[in-house]
Amino acid sequence: MQIILVRHGRPDHSADPWSTPAGMKDWVERYNAASVVAGERPESLLRLADAAGTVVCSSLMRCVESREHLNCQCLHQPDPLFAEAHLPYPDWAYPLMPSRVWRITFRTAWFLGFARHTEPVSESKRRASAAADKLIELAETHGSVLLMGHKIMNALIATQLRRRGWHGPPLPLLSGYWHPSRYRKSASSCETESR
Repeated sequence: MQIILVRHGRPDHSADPWSTPAGMKDWVERYNAASVVAGERPESLLRLADAAGTVVCSSLMRCVESREHLNCQCLHQPDPLFAEAHLPYPDWAYPLMPSRVWRITFRTAWFLGFARHTEPVSESKRRASAAADKLIELAETHGSVLLMGHKIMNALIATQLRRRGWHGPPLPLLSGYWHPSRYRKSASSCETESR
């Protein structure tokens, strides 16, 4: 059995490269509303999706569009269970700094417990556990499943899969878009665990 975690395609995102902390609300909204740059989709991913038993995706538009660009028959509705853990931000009107600095700062702070305007890391981990259970169930039914998901949520799901005995990279490929990471487990080991 196989579970393939894929990060969505690159959003065509044109938000201001500089922001205040409060201005990151606009940055996040623009990122969530951006369309995906389809021309960057690798052909190898089309073949991987075509060979998968089923393909699922997050309910956020960048994942829905990315899944559409795979030209696969999609039997499952987009699911908020797989949605990204959004970036937190404080309501400070200053200072003005590069948006990239704020993204790194606030994501690091989120892992340390800061969750203003988003769910806490503990809730995201709970969702990742439920998402891993759902992907395992789909893999048991279809033999393999491809998830078109997100950077942080895919990493949290991967941690849950490895805890359940699935073999794959400790973290999915986080550096780019459209990258698949594969997790495998023999059907016999799953049957043994369910007894």
